[in-house]
Amino acid sequence: MGSIEDRIREIEEELRRTEYNKATEKHIGLLKAKLARLQMEAESHRKGGGTGFAIPKSGDATVALVGFPNVGKSTLLNRLTNSRSETGNFAFTTLRVVPGTLEYKGARIQILDLPGIIENASRGAGRGREVLSMVRNADLVLLVTDTSVEGLDKIRSELYSAGIVLDRERKNISVKKTNSGGIRIHRPRKLSMSDEDIRDILKEFRIVNAEVFLREDITQDDLVEYLRGNAVYVPSLTVVNKVDMPHSREELMERLRGVKNYVLVSAASGLGIEELKERIFSSLSLVRIYLRDKSGRIDYERPLVLRKGVRIEDVCRHISREMLSSFRYAIVSGPSRRIGEQRVGLDHEVYDGDVVTIISRN
Repeated sequence: MGSIEDRIREIEEELRRTEYNKATEKHIGLLKAKLARLQMEAESHRKGGGTGFAIPKSGDATVALVGFPNVGKSTLLNRLTNSRSETGNFAFTTLRVVPGTLEYKGARIQILDLPGIIENASRGAGRGREVLSMVRNADLVLLVTDTSVEGLDKIRSELYSAGIVLDRERKNISVKKTNSGGIRIHRPRKLSMSDEDIRDILKEFRIVNAEVFLREDITQDDLVEYLRGNAVYVPSLTVVNKVDMPHSREELMERLRGVKNYVLVSAASGLGIEELKERIFSSLSLVRIYLRDKSGRIDYERPLVLRKGVRIEDVCRHISREMLSSFRYAIVSGPSRRIGEQRVGLDHEVYDGDVVTIISRN
């Protein structure tokens, strides 16, 4: 039968060997479900995960630098921030997490230089579980590589094995276990998965009686991630470092074929760093809100920085609970208003660059 780790390795190898197509789609989905269940079992059997890296989140957002050793993450941190992470032309220079702060367009963005990821990091190799636990808390992952562009798929695989899903959003799924009645599926008309496939994946997780509510189209991966229960969904940006070193432009572009979102930089010389800062800022979907005080003064130097989709209610709550309880209305001007100012309530969505005046009862 073999140990859980042996069975995990066997399934991972079978997944690598199996070419994805319509004929193998169902088989691959069941393998992924079996793999996820075994990984859950393996995690429950482990006794602790080490001391970890206790770095508190700070600033308006947190960005994690993730990559294999010796691709220039420390030099990149130093270039982006005022931090001074130790650098060297050999593997494993960074044996601890080094934080720095990128100040850009009024936002303060925490950048974490993490120890290099190695193969089997999700199982603990090279303090991998401790490193990956830091990535889980990030708002954006920078996948750092050099012009060899080697190992991006392996890094994504290690992140996925740790429950970190890049560049996808959580789907609206709920499963309520019942004592009898089998598996009853409530689904939209158009659904990529068949009821049989849904039931088969649930059975891999030993669920035989349940009410399943699917409120949008989903894939096998979406369902497996939900059933595994520990998935976090994080956007990513690929940073190709050391582009000032001798290389073939044509070969580099060929290696980057299929990589959707990347920036070419040289951390050593500063090439491409300003573009990278802008891409980090836009990828985080930050919203800068400028507050007008009672005297009418607007502080353009230190905006309130929140995330896209925030409303006036979130602005009040962020300032103080007392402001929310005494709220009468807000006056908003800027991108969310095309013409002039507008009196709005708590439900009004605020856009980047809006000027907000909160009027309270007091």
